[in-house]
Parts: sequence; C-alpha cells; structure tokens
Amino acid sequence: MKKLLLLFISALLAVSVQAQSNDKPGEWKLIASDDYPADDIGVATYDVVADFGADPTGMKDSWSIFQTALNKLGENRRGGVLFAPAGRYRITGKLYIPTGVTLRGEWKRPTKGVAIQGTILMVDNAGGDELESKSFITMEPSTALTYLSIWYPHQDPDHIKPYPPTVLYGRDGVWGNEYCNVRHVTLVNSYSGIILSRKNGGGCPNIYDVYGTPLSRGIEIDNIADVGRFEQIYFSPDYWAGSGLEGAPKAGSAFTDWIYQNGVGITMRRNDWSYTCFVDVEGYNCGFKTGNSMSGDGNPNGHNYSFHLKDCQTGIHVDGSSSSGIMFTRVEMENCENGIVVSSADGPVQFYGCEISARENAVLMESGSSSRLMMEQCTVKGGAVNSMSGDFVASDCDFNNSTPQVFIGSDARCILKGNRFAKKADVLNNSLFECHIDHTALTERNKLPEFPDLRVPETKPARVALYNVLDFGIEPFVVPFNASTNTQSIQNAIRNGLNSAKDATAAIQSALDKAKADGGGIVYLPGGRYKMLGTLTVPTGVELRGAADFGSIPRGHGTIFEVYAGKGQPSGESFLKLEAGSGVRGISINYPEQLSSMLPAMAQYPYTIQGKGKDIYIVNVGIRAAWNGLDLFSNKCDNHYVDYLAGHAFKNVIRIGGGSQGGMVNNMQFNTIVYACGAETKFGSWSNNADADNGKAYDQNMKELRFITVEDCTDEILYNDFHYGGYEGIVFDKSGAGRAASGKVLGLGIDGSMNAAMFNALGSAGFPLVNTQLVALEAKSTAFPDTRYITLGETFTGNAEFYGIDLWGGPKHSTVINNGNLVLNLVNFSTTGNVYHFYLPKSTGKAKMHNAVVNMKSDASIANSSHEKQAFVGASVLDIESWRIKLMGEWDCNLTLTPVFEATDALLSRTKWSITANVNNGNARNAIDNNVSTRWDTGQSQKAGQMVTVNMNAANKLNRIILDSSKSPGDGPAGYELYVKNGANADWKLVAEGKNGTSVLIIGFPEETATHFKITQTGTKGGYWSIHELYAALVNDTPTSISLEVAESAGEIYYYDGQLAWSGLKSDVDNQVEIIDLSGRRVLSQQVNTNSLQLSGMQGGFYIVVVSDGTNVLRKKLFFKE
Repeated sequence: MKKLLLLFISALLAVSVQAQSNDKPGEWKLIASDDYPADDIGVATYDVVADFGADPTGMKDSWSIFQTALNKLGENRRGGVLFAPAGRYRITGKLYIPTGVTLRGEWKRPTKGVAIQGTILMVDNAGGDELESKSFITMEPSTALTYLSIWYPHQDPDHIKPYPPTVLYGRDGVWGNEYCNVRHVTLVNSYSGIILSRKNGGGCPNIYDVYGTPLSRGIEIDNIADVGRFEQIYFSPDYWAGSGLEGAPKAGSAFTDWIYQNGVGITMRRNDWSYTCFVDVEGYNCGFKTGNSMSGDGNPNGHNYSFHLKDCQTGIHVDGSSSSGIMFTRVEMENCENGIVVSSADGPVQFYGCEISARENAVLMESGSSSRLMMEQCTVKGGAVNSMSGDFVASDCDFNNSTPQVFIGSDARCILKGNRFAKKADVLNNSLFECHIDHTALTERNKLPEFPDLRVPETKPARVALYNVLDFGIEPFVVPFNASTNTQSIQNAIRNGLNSAKDATAAIQSALDKAKADGGGIVYLPGGRYKMLGTLTVPTGVELRGAADFGSIPRGHGTIFEVYAGKGQPSGESFLKLEAGSGVRGISINYPEQLSSMLPAMAQYPYTIQGKGKDIYIVNVGIRAAWNGLDLFSNKCDNHYVDYLAGHAFKNVIRIGGGSQGGMVNNMQFNTIVYACGAETKFGSWSNNADADNGKAYDQNMKELRFITVEDCTDEILYNDFHYGGYEGIVFDKSGAGRAASGKVLGLGIDGSMNAAMFNALGSAGFPLVNTQLVALEAKSTAFPDTRYITLGETFTGNAEFYGIDLWGGPKHSTVINNGNLVLNLVNFSTTGNVYHFYLPKSTGKAKMHNAVVNMKSDASIANSSHEKQAFVGASVLDIESWRIKLMGEWDCNLTLTPVFEATDALLSRTKWSITANVNNGNARNAIDNNVSTRWDTGQSQKAGQMVTVNMNAANKLNRIILDSSKSPGDGPAGYELYVKNGANADWKLVAEGKNGTSVLIIGFPEETATHFKITQTGTKGGYWSIHELYAALVNDTPTSISLEVAESAGEIYYYDGQLAWSGLKSDVDNQVEIIDLSGRRVLSQQVNTNSLQLSGMQGGFYIVVVSDGTNVLRKKLFFKE
C-alpha cells in the first residue's frame, strides 16, 4: 500500500513558521492514497486519530472525540477538513458539522458483491423512531460530508425497524439550511438516508455520488427555496447484501421484499428548480416519487435526466408538481410493475427520450388527476398505456406493447401524433371530449441530443506536495462568528481587520512560485481573510486551495480573498490568472470597496479569474461583488473545467471563447441575493453591504448583468448552470474575429431575467439546449421594456433548438424572432408574454413549436398580424383566436385548454344558477358569467375551509363538475371536497375529493340528482384559488369503443371577422350549423348550402360550433370577438 498521508509541511519546507504556535489552527496533512482513489488530493486540517485519539478499530466509542474536533474546526467559521483515515469508528451519539467544516474519510466506489472498505462510521444506537431531532449527522449551512460509509450494525434485515435520518440537512436553531454537501458516501443500510429538515427550510442542497441500500427513504427533498443538485445516485438491495459487514443479509432474502413493498429511492416535494441526474434505483417500491410539501405549501418542478429504474413496483410516481412543469429525460424503466403513474400534477409532466418496459402499466394516469402527461420520442416496450383522466399527448413515440396500445378513458383527452406501432395500431378511445389522432409520420424531426455521463473528472496538481502560505510569512485575520455576534459587530471586526492587515499578495505568490520550481503541488491557504492589493498567477502544475472545498456561495466561511487590485481598470490584469494545467478550489473572493451605498454606479474591475491555457480547473470557488467573473475568452483554454463557481457579479459572470475546445462549465450558482442580503449574518455580514441597499442591488443586476456569454468555442458543454436576477441570461454570439460557438447545454436555469436567452450567432454544429427552464419578468423601468424569454437576433441564422423547456414569468413577448428558426420541442409555457407569443418583426424568422402546453395571457396573441404564416404549431394544447388558425404556417392536431365535449348537450344550463363564496363573495358571479377573462378568486392564499356553493334552482342529474382556471395557471385548488344535495334542507353528501387541482379540473363522481353543489378547499397553497368558469355536466360513462382512426375528420372550422367557414364536408348537400355557448344553450341552428356563414350580433366569448353534412361532423371550440 502506497500511502502518501501525513506529509508534514516541515518535510517540504525548511522554514520555521511563527504562526504555527501551540494553538495553531491545524496540523495540515495531505490526503492521497493509491488504495482509496479520489477525484482530488485532499488537505486535512486535523486527523481525528493522530490529533485527537479516535479509535479506528470500532471497539471504543469515538463520538465525543469526533464532535470535539468538529467544533474546533467550526470556530469562527474558519473551516477546514477533519480527516478520518480508513477504519471503523463507533459513534453512540449525534454529530453536528459546523459551518465551513468538512468531515472526510477514505472510500472506494461500491461494487455490488464486493466488500465495503475504507472509513466506516458505525451508528451504535437502538433506533425505534424516525425523529429528525435524533438524526445521526446534522449539517449546518456550507458544510460537507465526503468519502466515507455509514453502517447500522444493529439493523436486523429480518425484522427491519425505523431509525432517525442518517444525514439531516439543517440544524434546528441555525438560520438557514443552505449549501450542505454529501459526496462520495455509501449509506450501507440506513432506514432514512439523506433528508432535508422539515422544520428548517433553506436552499441549494447538493448530493453527489451516493450509493447504498437505504431501506425506507433514500433521499427526501422538501422545503427548499433555491436550486438543489442531486447526481450519481445508486440504490439497490445488493449493496448491503454484498457489503461483507457483519449481519449483512443474503442477496434476495426477505429484506428485499420489505424494500420492494416500502422503500422509495428519491422523494421530491417542495423544491425550487432542482436538478436530479444520473440515478440508478433497483428493487424499490418506487424509484422516484413527487408529492406535496409536508408543510402543506408547494410542489416540485425542475428537471430530471438519465435515470435507470429497474425491478421497482413503480418507476416514477407523480403525486404533485408545480404549474411550471417537471421534466424527465432519458429515463429507462426496466421490468417495473408500473412505469409512470400520475396521480396529480398542477403543471405538465414531460417525458423525452424515455424507455418503459413494464409488467402492468407502462403509463397510468389515474382517474381524477386532470393532469397533462406529455411524451416525445419515447419507447413503450411493454405494459399498458391507460389514460383515465387528464390530457395524454404522445408524439414521435414507439408503441411496441400489446394491443390495444393506448386506452383513453371517458374523462381523458389525447393527442397522438406521428407515432409508430410494432403491431397494427389499436387505440381504444372512450373519451367524452375532442381528441386528435394522426399516425402520419412526422418530418423534419431531430433526435434528442446525447450527453455523456457527466461524472466529475480528476482535478489534481502535477505533484503530491503541500505548501502552506503560513510558512511564507503571511497569516490571515479571523473574524469572530458566534452566538453573541451580530451584523454590526462582525462588520466592524472585518473593517478593523482590513485596516490593520498587511498585503498577502507577495507571500502567496512566493508559495506558488516555490511549488512551480519544485515541480508542482498544492498551495494551501488556512481559513481566514487575506488582504490582496495585487494579483496572483497560479503556475502550471500547481493548485491554489482554500479551507472550504465544497459547493457554496461566499458566506464568510473558510478562506477569503479581500481584493483591492484592479479598481477602475476593467481592461486591466485579472486578479487570479491560471496558467495551463493549473487550478483553484475552495476559496471565496470578495471586493470590499464595492460598497452597496455606491449603487448603481459600482466601480469597474477586470475579470476576477482568467484562464491562460489548456487543462485549467476552477472548482468550488465563490465570488461576490465582482464586476466581471471568469474570463475564458481572452486565451485558448482547451478542456477547461468549471464546477460550482457561485455567487454574484455586477456586469458579466462568465464569457467563453478564445477558440477553446472541449470545455465544461458545470453547476454554476449565481443569485443577486448573495450581495443584496450580504449584511445578514446568514450571508456573512460583509462589510461592504447595508440592508437599506437591498433593492438597489436587484435593480442594478436587472439593468446591467449578463450571466453567460458563449462565443468562438467548439464542443463546449454547459451543465446545470443557474442564475437569478439579471438583464440577460445566456447570450450566444460571435467573437471579434467573427467565430461563434458550438456545443450542448443540459439543465440551464435562468430566473428573474429581462431577456433570458439570446441568440446572435451559432457555429455550424449548433448548440442545442436540453431540459431548460427560463423565467423572464415584467420590466420594472423603461430601461428594457421589451422583456422576453427567447430572442433570435437580426444577424442570427440557423436553428435555436430546445428539447424540453419550461417557461414562466410575465414578459412583454414570449419570444422575439428576427431571423433564423426557433425550434421548441416538448414545451410548457406556464404563462406567455403579455402581447405576443411569437413576435416576428420581419419576414425572415420562423417559429416551430411541437408538443406544447401554452397558457396564453388573456390579451396576448399567438403572433403579430400578417406574420402568422411564419409560426408552425403541432400536437399542442392552447387557446388562440380562431380566425388566426387558417393564417398559421401550420396548425395541426391541437386542442384547446378547456375540454370540448363531443356530446354538446352534456353541459347543464347555468341560466338559473346562483353562486356564493365564503371569501370574496362579491366576485363569485364571475365564475358563471360566460366570460373566461373574469374570475372569482380567494384574494388570499389557499387554506382549508374556503368554499364555493352553487344553487342550480332546479333538480338536475349530474356526474361531472368542471373548474376552469386555465387563464390563471397554478390557481387550481390544493385540495378539495365536492358535496351535493337535493333540496335546500337536505343534508350535504360528499361525492368526490382530491388534491393538486390543475388549471382545468374535472371532478367525476357517480351520477347524482341535486339542486345544490359546493366545492370546499381542504389544502393550503401560497397562491390564490381561482375559478374563471364553473360548469356541471351529465355525461354517458358507457364506453363507446370509438376508433379515432375512423372517426377523425380531415376537416376544419375557421372564424374570421364575423364569418364562419369550414372545409372537409360535402358541398353538394345542405350543411347544418349549430352554435352552443358554454352553458349548453343553443344560440344558433341553421342550414346553409355553402361552406360559410356570416354571423352578426354574436356576443364575444367562447362557443362550441358543430357543422354536419349528414354523414360527417365537425366540432370546434372557437372564440368570437364582438
């Protein structure tokens, strides 16, 4: 065994250091071993065995020793790494990891059937409950747990009992629950693995490379308010069975059935834009499950990529999602009983490029869900496809399952477009509503782009050697952080420290130069603040490393550079320059002279970090108050690697170009709040911030900040990068030499932007975006009134391609297309622009949208007048002005948001109805006024007990209630109960209940005779409960077995400027025209001998138009303008 541990600084440097007194804050040693490979070379501040006397044999309790060492590292947020060498450590109590601290061991990535080796923490307690207050390890904000295994020796596989969570993100009483990191960890046999506190909310949790056999809950995410990242997760009964540890069960024994009946791999509740990628779950009750927040307010959204879910009872169970949508791409469900089950979802559930092989249901949309399930380029290898309710849209898919390949229930709708069938197509359609089915092959359809397995690469210096800057005559100053400190005392201490500190630049550069001269190594900076009046260059083969090497924004912890260099010189020398083959990690950088009182006129600086050559890396670096962030364009930086660059900038975060090839920029996390709230203790109490300037910081970013610029590079990969609050999100452009970029993007998130995505130029290979989330806000000033999600510039040519995209906010236009082609596949516009969805200023641009759900703003139009022919829409669900349909470049197989009954007499007349509400009663009438632009709403957050009651003033038979809030997406009821009664004095009867009501909620129940019905809210939710129109219906539930291959008509109905026209009917016989309003009242019945009819005196609103030639029937929901 070749160990390179315990390399003391004195062995490398013949320099005595006065800073290393008896109370020195560390016994720094390298962590590097051939037996336990890692993707970096670690630096231990303390060794829990050598420095504190922990027992690595597992015979003695080491709990108090571990906690004492962790507490010492946590003093004043100085941070560092507590290293536990390979061995067994018996822990009888609870461990707390303080802010800034990493607990690190030695670890081998598990292989099924191979004994677990390395650092093993033994949880020595009896268990018996799941209380989070008793969690084994509780993590404070900005902490890490890495390279170790956790084992419960007392867990009996034949009599499984509950235990508290193994790892809890969020310590009770500590403000916030942010930037907790678990990486390279095996959960051997946890009952509940990694859990986010249900009491202490926060954001940006990170989980990476986690293996094991969690028995009940593997990972549970809830109550977070900023982006989480969960990657490379592998759960299977085989890891415990093959662990080689005492008491491990035999593979396939009774415990596997327990997990199959009870275990959930990942549970996703209230999150915020979170990313879950590269997941493998085998043999669980459910591989991935979504649900309502346990706090009662909120559901998940985000994107999910590359799952392999095998031998589970259910692969993916969606039991709640937000109105902004949730995306699943390249998910393989192998030999599960059920592949996809949708119980409830507020927004669309989107599947792209997925494969399903199921023993029962490949897809099941349960009765009462009223959800929308969208599938694009998916393959069903086995199992039934049953849509009992809601909207089922499948396009360009392969159905290789048994016949009937697809079943559509009475309360469901479908769009089936361009699909392929291994056997003769057999769609059993019992829908009561308008549907579209067309098996004609689609043309001009690109395949979903492929991405590699984005596992973290090794990032190491050229030589295993350690250089501590304390040995070069510099020592950082440390600011007290404890229970008694507050913002003012912390800020005063920082100012005093900066005033008295000497410049650290020369000493650090000397250490870097020494490492270079010796052939490379790590230059280490112990935790504290370093005053930097000059610039640094990291030489080839050298890594500059700080004390907090994990994903976090700057929060006053670990190693901090306080930078003064470059003020007023935006074209000057970057503060930190990385020569080819060098790197930086685990450091925060702040500009103390960027005072918030200066806003919006901030001082201009050069880029904080600049790449000088190939093979550079920037990992776990935080910046704040920077004018410009990372320069990867001034020089050719092939194979550059950026991972978790996080924080805040004023002008540009990152610019990529320089002719670079094969670079990766991953997991960037930027948010204006890092600077705007910098005075708060939660964010570090930085000396350059004041609470009073909070709003000014947001305004400045909205007017000036650009997140990403991409130009002159090839084969670039951008992965799971996120930003909130800026003028422009991502801009694709040409360099000064006229060269543009090519590459791929996965998981881009742009929130709170004026212009989220801008395309001015792309290289010939393109730059497709997969699983994108964009939010564009309404302009707060006249500085940029034309806000939009996506812009194609005047010089742009080629295709801007999106594969899976969710968009929401409130821009002026959804998209602006000056030139080139915008291609949108598998799309959810939770809200469109306020004016145009596709704004096409010229005749040169085109918009192509396929498989989309679009919630049009009430005053918005699909496209600007005379440019509709440049817009192509297919297999989508949206409402537009009916007269525009025939003007579109393509309008194929689209449905309206509100279902249209095939049997037009199903809706009950509302002319005698009266309606009341126990909140905001004055607006209750809006729910039955035949005007979808008006609404009743609660005027307050949703909470249990809110109620709407309808008196139909006559006894009616009914079995459906329909709540249409499609004009207010996300305003469906969080939970509901439906009651009916027959007679004013009769008792109320509960006939239906449910949760997560969508924007069009269809409540089905057995036929009743009633004079009254009421809907009672049973849930809680942050937004309003709204009803734009409320209907009751009596529908025939008897299956009709209509084959839409036969029933589907090739005709269409149009309306323009008061004239109704149609095609596809016989012209040699009279045509019967009927128009029915949405209350079910027939307002026109007329025979005509042409294919058109001039209408006059029609009140504006939506109507159902039915035209028949006696043999064929056309039906369409149309909007008539007065």
